[in-house]
Amino acid sequence: MAGSVPTTWLHMIPGVEAAEQSLIEAIGGKSLLLGNKLYHLQHIFMGALVVLLCLLLASRYKKHLSAAGDEGVVPERRFNSRSVVEIICTATLSIMTGIMGKKAAKAFFPFIGSLALFILVANLLGLIPGFLPATESANTNLALAGMVFMATHVYGLKVNGMDHIKHLFGPVIWLAPLMFPIEIISHLARPLSLTLRLAGNMIGDHKVLGLFLGLVPIIVPVPIMVLGIIVCVVQALVFCMLSVVYIGLAIEHHEHDDEHGHAPEGDAAHAH
Repeated sequence: MAGSVPTTWLHMIPGVEAAEQSLIEAIGGKSLLLGNKLYHLQHIFMGALVVLLCLLLASRYKKHLSAAGDEGVVPERRFNSRSVVEIICTATLSIMTGIMGKKAAKAFFPFIGSLALFILVANLLGLIPGFLPATESANTNLALAGMVFMATHVYGLKVNGMDHIKHLFGPVIWLAPLMFPIEIISHLARPLSLTLRLAGNMIGDHKVLGLFLGLVPIIVPVPIMVLGIIVCVVQALVFCMLSVVYIGLAIEHHEHDDEHGHAPEGDAAHAH
């Protein structure tokens, strides 16, 4: 065979495994950089499943909030989907406020909050035997990092205009030949760093868990799963925190300002 595909719950459907192996032979088995092509199709399926779960969680949250009738002021007595969403949203917004200020955090919360929810659900889903984490694929992570990269520069230009571009040339013009290539490399390295960090950690976490489940499927893997939960939460936190830092730096008012050296006022808060 040209390649093999990890076993998931999809393989409980009769004929799936045979169809996969036939398709592997038909398409040449391996892609140039990222391994088995069907492996990527499984990650696409898992990504779609994560989106579905996030939408379901959001729907349940709205239902609980509507039933409470207090606009979320009084917390639920029992731990439910509303509690999960509120914990994730509160933690995310708190981190954002500390980095970019209250006003900017509120403006970018829908974007960063969606990233946090997607990444966390995808990571945790990979801990369930028979599922693959969508964030194990560099393709998925590159798409997420690409959105962060686009947001960084789109909003940087929107807030600072051409000052966002001028900032890449350094504080003085005679340093521009040195600073500009360094800045360009630095900005291009950001999405690559976000992609590889998340993918590498999730691949390692999933491989270790799979190894222990294969050796001793009862009791022994429990401590590994607990550590895996910590890894999942930390990696979602790191990805979102770095994204907030990048966007916060872009929307910070660069000091190409008035003669008194005061930065002009604007809608976006200063990054702290």
